[in-house]
Amino acid sequence: MVKLQTKALFRAGLVIFGLLVCLAGAANLGQYTINVQAQTEFKGEWTAEYDRTKPSEIYFALQRRSGGDGFSMTSHTLSLSEFQGLSADALSSAKTDVNFNIVREAGTFHCEGFFSSGKGTGFWTLTPSEKFISAMRARGYDNLSGENLMRAAFNNLTVGYIDELKNAGYDRLTFDEVMHARNHDINTEYIREVKAMGFEKQPLETLIRMRNHDINAEFINEMKSAGFENLSIEELIRLKNHDITVAFINEIKAEGYTDVSAETAIRLKNHNVDRDFIRRAKAQGYNNASLEELVRLSNKGLVK
Repeated sequence: MVKLQTKALFRAGLVIFGLLVCLAGAANLGQYTINVQAQTEFKGEWTAEYDRTKPSEIYFALQRRSGGDGFSMTSHTLSLSEFQGLSADALSSAKTDVNFNIVREAGTFHCEGFFSSGKGTGFWTLTPSEKFISAMRARGYDNLSGENLMRAAFNNLTVGYIDELKNAGYDRLTFDEVMHARNHDINTEYIREVKAMGFEKQPLETLIRMRNHDINAEFINEMKSAGFENLSIEELIRLKNHDITVAFINEIKAEGYTDVSAETAIRLKNHNVDRDFIRRAKAQGYNNASLEELVRLSNKGLVK
């Protein structure tokens, strides 16, 4: 009986030991995944163009095959100072072999190839940063793909930037949303500027649209001086899209049309009704035509 109990206890001990090993392995699985990702290298080709009239910058593009017929490309104009080991002399020489690094928080691009008369080409290898991957995992961004890491590194995404967005009220963003914001220079300074314009917290996509259309305090003040008060974001974007300026509005008003709304200004611009058109219409006898009648005259091609 004692021997049977001893064997049973021994077997139970083995089972418990096995469970502990499994639990320990599971606990370290995340760290193991990080190490594997950080040590993996991602490769592709690069091309570059250097213009001696702009000696402090380089147009730089990365290409990468993503399996099968998949292909991705991304490009930026970068500062020459970001290319460690690359001299201005090598860029404009007849033909020079080059070897340089672009170091980012997310990882380091190791590049080799050659430049000839301002044009360069070669191969790149990205070694992701284990520290960056760990910091991203701590913020909920795990399972980053090689493509994610390449985008993060090339676009100079930092953990500090993600924290900056979170502190401004934009947390729980997907990786793609973070990259979208980073690529369009959405930062706390611009978020504060939008608020100062009179708009409370806006969705990220709205901020990006505003940034893309250069909607800022200067433009809003310009529109106010043209007589357009309390414009919505959509109205501001439409005015910007149609290149409505104070000068354009003032020229219309100078021809006797003092009551010009934002919507009317856009219609006039769309139909090429400007000061020159109004003067030609008057010369042809349309002295008392309303702005809407001027639009119709333009549509029918009646003003020469």
